[in-house]
Amino acid sequence: MTALSLFQKLDCLPALAALIGTILWALVTSPWRTHHYPSTLLLHVGYAAMRKATSRFSVAQLQYLLPTTDTIYKRFMRRHRLPSKTVDLGEGALGHWLGDYEHSERVLIWYHGGGFALPANDGYFHFFTQLLADNQSRPKPKSLAIFTLTYTLAPQATYPTQIRQALSALRYILQETNRSPSQILLGGDSAGGNLVGAVLAHMTHPHPNLPPLSLSDGPDHKIRGAIMIAPWTSLDQTILPDDVAVSIELDESKIDSRGDIITPSVGGPWAKAYMGTGKHDYYTDLSTAPTDWLVSFPVEKVLVCAGEREIILPFITAFAKRLQAGLGLDKVELCLGEGEGHVAPIYNLALGEWGETIQGRRVKGWLAEVL
Repeated sequence: MTALSLFQKLDCLPALAALIGTILWALVTSPWRTHHYPSTLLLHVGYAAMRKATSRFSVAQLQYLLPTTDTIYKRFMRRHRLPSKTVDLGEGALGHWLGDYEHSERVLIWYHGGGFALPANDGYFHFFTQLLADNQSRPKPKSLAIFTLTYTLAPQATYPTQIRQALSALRYILQETNRSPSQILLGGDSAGGNLVGAVLAHMTHPHPNLPPLSLSDGPDHKIRGAIMIAPWTSLDQTILPDDVAVSIELDESKIDSRGDIITPSVGGPWAKAYMGTGKHDYYTDLSTAPTDWLVSFPVEKVLVCAGEREIILPFITAFAKRLQAGLGLDKVELCLGEGEGHVAPIYNLALGEWGETIQGRRVKGWLAEVL
């Protein structure tokens, strides 16, 4: 966590005042909200608060105010009286287990989102426990455990550190728990979806500054599946391929964020914090990779999810089509959540909205099919 200057600490006060004002305004005006806004009062107010918080507070201020992923995990597991186990993966990374990690037939490795700059919140762990419970409720379920990564947040570490840490989680499951690729699934949301893509890319096209990681040869040489919820794979919009850029609105003043948790103003600062002095490439901006670069990705099935109200929807759908062209229509599915915002299956839970999302329901169903 970056230490705040006195000015930055004092600035938190007017920022908090602005946040409270936004919440009150959302409450007062809620009876007159249009279909452009979330349908429930809780999400309407919560989304407005998140839009204001992420645009008004700096990355450093948010990291100062929010508990770490490690802290959130420990609190959640203790509160719900669940067995916890944290693994030091080296490279500054931690891995946290949920479920029967010693005996599970399948492991889902999850990389959390937050623009590479924010920690995971309670919503993630509610989502994970829901996935585990749903799996157990299925007829003849395959046992599943979840291994979620705490990586170093930007700008304390920059690209490609987070990819190195994501690889260390996969390497640990492969080598230390003796699970084969076909027993492993990768998952991630937003920036975590970016990491899923980067890990798959690295195994096929090794990054020059990262240790190689190859899967076993033979019939069991592919990851069983990958889930990418609202993957953020277009960090630099100025380098989009022409066929993608022509169909996307890049004028921030014309982008409607009323039904989402983020605004266009956050992408630039968060991407800059992650990139540091690095240059954008196919590992950071997978949307710019040619389809023939994606063909050999070592994964059997991919589920890409997006909310129809999120501001990066055009980028996600364009990326999904590119992935389908590379891996095949039969291998890549795109799920769109009507009326849903960015990473709704997780952030709705973080806000206390327990109604199941379309995306969340499909993730559960897809897991049941793939496991």
